[in-house]
Amino acid sequence: MSFIKNIKLLVVILAVSFLVGCSQQINTSNQNFGNISFINSGSPEAQLAFLTGVKALHSFQFDGARIAFEEAQTIDPSFAMAYWGQAMSDNHPLWAQQDKMAAEKALIRLAPTFEERLAKSGSEKEKAYMTAIEALYFSSDNKLERDFAYSSALSRMHERWPDDHEISIFYALSLLGTIRPGDDGFRRQALAASIAMDVFKKNENHPGAAHFTIHSLDDPEHAILALPAATVYANIAPSSAHALHMPSHIFLQLGMWDRVVNSNIEAFAAAVSNNKKLGLREGGEDFHTLSWLAYANLMLGHFDRAQENLAIALATVERNPDDNRVLSRYLNMRARYIIETGDCEESELKSADSNEGQHTAWVTALGMCAAKNLDMETATEALTRLSMKREKTRESGESYKAFEIEIHEKELGAIIKMMQGEFDQAVVLAREASLIELENMSAPSGPPIPMKPAAEMYGEILAAAGRYDEAVNAFKAALNWVPNRTPSILGLSIAAEKNGDMELAREMEAKLQSTPGINSEKFTASL
Repeated sequence: MSFIKNIKLLVVILAVSFLVGCSQQINTSNQNFGNISFINSGSPEAQLAFLTGVKALHSFQFDGARIAFEEAQTIDPSFAMAYWGQAMSDNHPLWAQQDKMAAEKALIRLAPTFEERLAKSGSEKEKAYMTAIEALYFSSDNKLERDFAYSSALSRMHERWPDDHEISIFYALSLLGTIRPGDDGFRRQALAASIAMDVFKKNENHPGAAHFTIHSLDDPEHAILALPAATVYANIAPSSAHALHMPSHIFLQLGMWDRVVNSNIEAFAAAVSNNKKLGLREGGEDFHTLSWLAYANLMLGHFDRAQENLAIALATVERNPDDNRVLSRYLNMRARYIIETGDCEESELKSADSNEGQHTAWVTALGMCAAKNLDMETATEALTRLSMKREKTRESGESYKAFEIEIHEKELGAIIKMMQGEFDQAVVLAREASLIELENMSAPSGPPIPMKPAAEMYGEILAAAGRYDEAVNAFKAALNWVPNRTPSILGLSIAAEKNGDMELAREMEAKLQSTPGINSEKFTASL
């Protein structure tokens, strides 16, 4: 669909969502989340609600899933798996998030002890599911230990019932739920992918099979393997905002920016509609999809459209003045816009005890702007704040987050040195940032964090220092880390030309010019 058609679609869906209002009821007969088979002991009257809940779980529509499972409980109060499902909706495995108290309440409402809950489970499989969820919430005080215990329980179920698609899919997801940022290796992702892809081959309308194939392979080296699942997932579960968004994970890795735009225009509209229908807070799936939309527009050189996306986000902040979560996500979007465009009109660094003054990406972006405007006092203050935050984060044991802040710190330090004419020191700091990123961070599964890939900045500073042969290698490394990023392709083209490699320069220029949806005029001036 064209951009104009997508905008019309957005307007129509938003209008419909306004008319729907804030009802907490779900019309389960009108939800299209894909097709599954899940034999259970619930009453026939509770099946539609239960299956809707399971399918919603597979697409991470956790609020809708909870409501559907509550509906199944109302229809059949003795239906043990409906309580299991509600507790499952309180676990968000890929983000290591869990509302343990809410899940425990749901399970205890079925029966106060594990033994009594087992007794109410209607089959051996249901008893196994109840045993697994016991591990997920009660096996340890440590979340990661509970995740591994849960995955082990599902592994045993998968061995016992290898042809049961639901067990297979929940097992695949449980494997992904044991992964934390910075983990080495690909074994668990590969196993999850093989299981999900096998189910997908046997049931191409299974929402979890497509979804978890994408999540398992969401990295630069493996994304191409998930393209078949990505191209169909939105059609499998069109009632899910997350399903509309998820294909863009693979499209982004492959540089299919126009498809990232289209996916997230539709996903954003669906998320807004879902918020209104269920009475949910703003700033969740709606902001997530909007931020991806803005990033794709930046990669295509449509800065005006990214500004429009920012205006929508700012309006959300203004409607929710006391919601720090919404403000933080808006600042992320605004910081990314500044870093990608160099638009430094807004450069006031707020006090260190304010939400804005503590926001890593925002402080970094404003510090970079200050340095480029030769306001070294503000730039140095921003650098000091990052240094203090990095030390405090490391002391708290959050080593991965501390590495992320350290990259921001060294990037800002490199720009300060470059603007002061100290190119050798700038190169050293940029190289250090790049090494930290490549050695300690996980490859991005979306818009990069830190927002400025360190290898890309290293290439830019090397080019500014006139070291074009080294810059070429740095930009190549950046494109291995974050494939198809427009600024890296542009930087490589320029550095290659300055280095006398006209063949590579023209190859990169052609790659940019042939990108569907690209605003070629925006980048032609830079070539």
